[in-house]
Amino acid sequence: MAPRGSGRPRRARARRTFLASLVALALVGCGGGGAAPTADPDDVFVVVTPTLGPPPPRTPTAVPAEQRYVVREGDSLSVIATRFGVEEDVIRRLNGIDDPNSIYAGQELVIPPPEP
Repeated sequence: MAPRGSGRPRRARARRTFLASLVALALVGCGGGGAAPTADPDDVFVVVTPTLGPPPPRTPTAVPAEQRYVVREGDSLSVIATRFGVEEDVIRRLNGIDDPNSIYAGQELVIPPPEP
């Protein structure tokens, strides 16, 4: 049987080696005590936002042809023109109306497509 204490020098050497390694790693990790980094005015922080790519091309919408509208109680040419996005005078000329106050409920008007 080996004498009692023969493993101590080996453990002590292993412990010293381990501690020396930890100290070396700590010094390397800390940069060796050099100066702290400073901000450079030329440093740029860029934020990149991922996108799905270019937007799909817009498909032209068909311009509606003229349409017919039946006048309702309480309608006026100005209200109808605003509703359809056309000038009141255009509706008057297209429908042969001399007096804008002469329209009546049930009258059918031709409404042109709105101007782009």
